[in-house]
Amino acid sequence: MTEDRQERAERILDAAADLLLRHGYRRVTVEDVAEHANVGKGTLYLHWKTREQLFLAVMLREAARSIENLAQAIEDDPDLTLLHRMTRTQFLNVVRRPLLHAPYLADSGVLGKLAAKLHENQDPRHHEAFLEYLKLQAEHGLIRTDIEVEDLAKAYQAVLHGFLLAPAEDPEAAADLLADTVAHAFQPTATPPAAKVRAAAPGAIALFRATAEIDRANLRRAY
Repeated sequence: MTEDRQERAERILDAAADLLLRHGYRRVTVEDVAEHANVGKGTLYLHWKTREQLFLAVMLREAARSIENLAQAIEDDPDLTLLHRMTRTQFLNVVRRPLLHAPYLADSGVLGKLAAKLHENQDPRHHEAFLEYLKLQAEHGLIRTDIEVEDLAKAYQAVLHGFLLAPAEDPEAAADLLADTVAHAFQPTATPPAAKVRAAAPGAIALFRATAEIDRANLRRAY
């Protein structure tokens, strides 16, 4: 893959994301994206064979960027590896990215049928990586161990999705409430030693970066 080809693919995705936010999935055509990206329609089809594939790639790139941001945030502040603090960070990552938040809000104006397609096309290794993250937390005594990790993951996802489904007038306040809920529901009552938290951070960073790379690798197949 040449640098020019990758740069062109990124420019097309930038154009598609911009138009998707401004006009919504139903109103944006491949021709619109090609014109906005200053490429020919045939050139765009060299990367993505269908309009749906193109816009799913836009969403995949947004997801990868949000996870990359999460990994960087934990590297900058290892205390964010704690489940409730990680959740707060990622919740804000999502609600501040309209293209990522729209599927939870069933925002048909922005995404149309893509809202359902995004989760259907998500790589299953995302869930596997999250289970590994929870196991890492358990190994360091940072989450409850009286519940099986798989069951804890189901309960956690229900809580997180519930908050994402509710439009938040004040995202910071919603993030604080979510973090408090997660801390009380899924973590030990005693504050963990700082050394344990920091010891778990490198593993969490590696897992999240690997997850983002999965999405990046899937994107590169189209580049």
